[in-house]
Amino acid sequence: MSRERIRALVEGNPGQATEAEYTLVYDVLMKQAPCNLLVFGVGRDSSLWMDANDGGRTVFVEDVTRWADYAREHVQGITVIDVRYWTLRIMWHVLRFIPSVLYMRSLPTQVLETDWDVILVDAPRGTRWYRRGRMMSIYTASVLAKRSRGTVFVHDCHRFTEAECSDAFLGADHMVREVETMRCYAFG
Repeated sequence: MSRERIRALVEGNPGQATEAEYTLVYDVLMKQAPCNLLVFGVGRDSSLWMDANDGGRTVFVEDVTRWADYAREHVQGITVIDVRYWTLRIMWHVLRFIPSVLYMRSLPTQVLETDWDVILVDAPRGTRWYRRGRMMSIYTASVLAKRSRGTVFVHDCHRFTEAECSDAFLGADHMVREVETMRCYAFG
């Protein structure tokens, strides 16, 4: 793997993560690989994470059927768990007071009981106030990472909900790095 692959991914997948954001996650992942990697969201970058964690365990969680199907068809050996998010971004102002309802208990036991070394939160989309928000994925990532003393990346923290959820659930004092819209939180 190389920086050229990341550059090609960014050029072929505009509007997603930037080269600097991918590099931040990639560099941390390469230091820990092979490891247990949990990714909320699949896409054209899924093979990058699979390859970077070669020999480790990589599991993806996805709520959009066409993206889950795309990943299963285009990424050999990928494990994708289909989920449903019930939260909308607009609900954040209420749900922040009862975060325990955000824990994704419907995930398989093998996901909830694994000690994840690295977790990347890049789903659900959450691009509009009426869309599924990332409250559930961020809160679940926080519970899993704190237990396993792992590292969590949250993408799109230029958006209010992602930034507020990350600070509330992962803790601003655990943020170790921020590159553009990607934040990194460490518990180890």
